[in-house]
Amino acid sequence: MAELGKDMTFGLFFLNSVPPTKTDAQELRDGLEQIKLADEIGYHSVWIAEHNARAYGVVSNTSVYLAAAAAVTKNIKLATGVTRLPLHHPLKLAEEMNLVDIISDGRLYLGVGKGYDKLEFDAYNIDFDDRHDRYLESLDILKAALQSPRVTYSGQFYNIENVPVYPRPVQKDGPPIFVMVSGNDASMINAAKQGHSFMLGGISNEDTKHKIKLYREEALTSGLTEDYVESVIKRSGKLLFCYVAETTEQAQEEYREGLEWYMSERDNRPTFGVIDRERNIDYDRFLQSENTLVGSPEKVIEDIKRYKEETGLNNILLWMNIGGQPQDKVQKSMSLFAEKVMPHFESVKVK
Repeated sequence: MAELGKDMTFGLFFLNSVPPTKTDAQELRDGLEQIKLADEIGYHSVWIAEHNARAYGVVSNTSVYLAAAAAVTKNIKLATGVTRLPLHHPLKLAEEMNLVDIISDGRLYLGVGKGYDKLEFDAYNIDFDDRHDRYLESLDILKAALQSPRVTYSGQFYNIENVPVYPRPVQKDGPPIFVMVSGNDASMINAAKQGHSFMLGGISNEDTKHKIKLYREEALTSGLTEDYVESVIKRSGKLLFCYVAETTEQAQEEYREGLEWYMSERDNRPTFGVIDRERNIDYDRFLQSENTLVGSPEKVIEDIKRYKEETGLNNILLWMNIGGQPQDKVQKSMSLFAEKVMPHFESVKVK
């Protein structure tokens, strides 16, 4: 078991929530400081969520925030986690993301999703019931615009005739696209057929293993090469709750307030398989979940070894700053993880 996970990488997930104890500006500035620190102490990536009309996520434009992050970092991958495709014109989105890829010198990952919150769609006067079809159409256009200097497309929502796309990205074939997948096998199948990477959330380790097997089978059947498929899986991963302190008791106590505020604020959204929205928050049950890495460095190391053994995935997105945690505590957790946990999982550079 000691040799498990020697090729792992670790990213950080940012929702940028604003509880009553913080202002929007304070949380967003804290987030940029955390990203700068993450770059300095060896994290592989940062993933920025996109929301509107919700206090639990105040980054309404990931390209703007990632451009700011690019200015204060040098090596870390900068990712959208996710950009909600139905709420953007795909050509405009491609132009913005290409610009971020240039500013960051080719460090952009592009995570995409459908969106799930009707309020957010209503705020922009976009039909929530159209989101699936809009997503598929937008993803086709986005991929074309990232990879090709001109785009032509005819569909239900968009008609584009030989439009030039500027600027062109630094990465040769455009930034890698990651599809966010939770419980639906169909999303994994679509990602496999198109050769996109994936990030998982809200599912068990058993289901994770099932979905990876499904991805591999569908991608190879679609004609993608084995080398390509394995490279895509190698940079894919899963979102897990994470917090580290000197002792497990301290970590569990410090993580609790932000988690409970977030869960009380987000009654419309999925709960990553750990809390039934029809029940009161059961923190002890949350701590026992295989999607939770909260404890001392020693405990978190053992939990990651089990994750690696049971899923085969190389990468984890760590959700440390849930619910707008105090800045000093988040940075301490980040530093402890980098100092005490990462050395047990020597990561290779994943492009």
